[in-house]
Amino acid sequence: MKLQTAVQSSSNIDDPKAFLKERYPQKHSLLENWEELSMDLKVEPAGEGSFIVFLSVPEEEFEKLTNIFSSKEEAMGAFLTTAQELGWETVPESYVVYHADFEGDRLIAGIKTPEGISKHDQLHLEEMIQKMLRFPRVIVYSSDVLTYIKDLYPEVDSKAFVISREIAKAVGKAPDLEDLAKIYGKDISTLEGKLELIEELIKSPVRLPEGEARIKPYYYPLEL
Repeated sequence: MKLQTAVQSSSNIDDPKAFLKERYPQKHSLLENWEELSMDLKVEPAGEGSFIVFLSVPEEEFEKLTNIFSSKEEAMGAFLTTAQELGWETVPESYVVYHADFEGDRLIAGIKTPEGISKHDQLHLEEMIQKMLRFPRVIVYSSDVLTYIKDLYPEVDSKAFVISREIAKAVGKAPDLEDLAKIYGKDISTLEGKLELIEELIKSPVRLPEGEARIKPYYYPLEL
């Protein structure tokens, strides 16, 4: 199991455990309250005084707790619930790419997963969302397309990695998807083409009409 949390520091963090105990006692309490588990802590700088603390616990460690919990799985579930309450989150290890267009008056939405691309009209969005729910991150270029599914998927904002927003953070303004398509040599006349390009754009740096933008990895905490 791999968890993460965002922290702020004006200097490098050499000892993440001591740092959390002093500066973020609530997050550190996870380590104290589950001291039976062997945990590995690592720190990664995320720019502008931000750092990500990663916490890894081998799955077999939870076998130690089967005298308290009925199974290893129950122990893992309890640990994860506690961690989330204390400000940690699971590191997303997969994602779904989502985009939507209008064809005349009809909304056509599409997603790209490891299984491929699927398209859905506005009468079948629930079917698409059921597929999206399997993934901890939703990759979009613009937040505008989220409005089409918020009624059916209210928590999508808390899972969405918005590429244009990250580009704007880095360089001040994000270009249109059409401008990026020219730079990347992609045909985005179809929804499939747009989904392919959007997935390409999560690879930092993003090439721009003028220069490039270094954006954070999609799996980082979204509040950064």
